[in-house]
Amino acid sequence: MTTGNPRRRILLVEDDEDTRQLLAVALEAQDYEVAQAGDAEQGLAALRRGHFDMILTDYDLPGKTGAAMLREASGQRLVHEAATLVVTAHPDPEDVVETTLVRKPLDLEKFLLQVRRIFESMPARPRKPAPRVAAAPPLRVSADGVEMVLYISPDSPPSLKAQRNMERLLKGFRAADIAFEVLDVAQEPERAEKDNVVFTPTLVKRRPEPRAWILGDLSDPAVVTDLLHMCGIEPS
Repeated sequence: MTTGNPRRRILLVEDDEDTRQLLAVALEAQDYEVAQAGDAEQGLAALRRGHFDMILTDYDLPGKTGAAMLREASGQRLVHEAATLVVTAHPDPEDVVETTLVRKPLDLEKFLLQVRRIFESMPARPRKPAPRVAAAPPLRVSADGVEMVLYISPDSPPSLKAQRNMERLLKGFRAADIAFEVLDVAQEPERAEKDNVVFTPTLVKRRPEPRAWILGDLSDPAVVTDLLHMCGIEPS
């Protein structure tokens, strides 16, 4: 998605690399410029180097919480007019004040809409866009079979649509080639956390390694079929 407006800059602070990459991919797909930090100190260092329109941080960071980082950044006048969001699965996070609290796992569609609405409420800032870097092509992986898990929230229309789309697509493949499972994140929070599920719906290719994640309602079947093709699985 591209517009005539300068790209908004987001600082993403998350210590889990897989989760951080998933969030970055989802936000960059909306044409936001995303800088990443792995802990609070890296986040503070990034804020000292430049301005951001939004600071999106996990709550449970090593050393100090995301809320503590934001409080320290505010005291050093590093936040400026940036919107701040704290993402957490913690049932009772402390010291989360004057910021937006977002609960995990995230509904992808609702989360991106929330980010967009926050930016729409903010004045535009002229800024030179950063150059884009082309992603490296994926490596083909051979395997005897593929294990895939679709994590959903049952009350979410995008989740239900993703389930229908996936079930329709799998009819074109041999059942013996693909182990497929649908899980409710509310019923299986430990498995969702182990698979680094940040959004619902998310399709996770668990086997063969390396793992891969597809976010959203799976409306484009080519995304899934291309992933299966890289694993050596073709339609029957």
